[in-house]
Amino acid sequence: MKRDPSRLGGPTTLTEADDDLDTAFDALSDPDCRRILAAVDEPMTTNEIADDCDIALSTAYRKVERLSETPLLAEGVRFDPNGDHAAEYSRGVTDATVELSDAGVRLTMESADADASIAAFDAPGVSAD
Repeated sequence: MKRDPSRLGGPTTLTEADDDLDTAFDALSDPDCRRILAAVDEPMTTNEIADDCDIALSTAYRKVERLSETPLLAEGVRFDPNGDHAAEYSRGVTDATVELSDAGVRLTMESADADASIAAFDAPGVSAD
């Protein structure tokens, strides 16, 4: 479910020549995916997403997987002191712009500041051990 890490930390531009453009537009055309993107302004597990969006858990897993194939949804880890870590998801972009030109369609997605995601790992009392 993880996407290419080279896309993290800056704007991502998808054009007609990029198959990911169709994947992103397909995800955005899905009402459940849009509902998930609206809900994950704070990191949530798939169970929390299913509850918050009032969709079946199996549907939530499918939609989260679909969104994770795009820069729209970012995956992280919720650390548990008992070792029961869980994947959590948040919005991977802060802004998206669609441009139409003679050259075709261009979708540019702005990511949150890369330093903010690094700062999340500096949480006091959290250890990877």
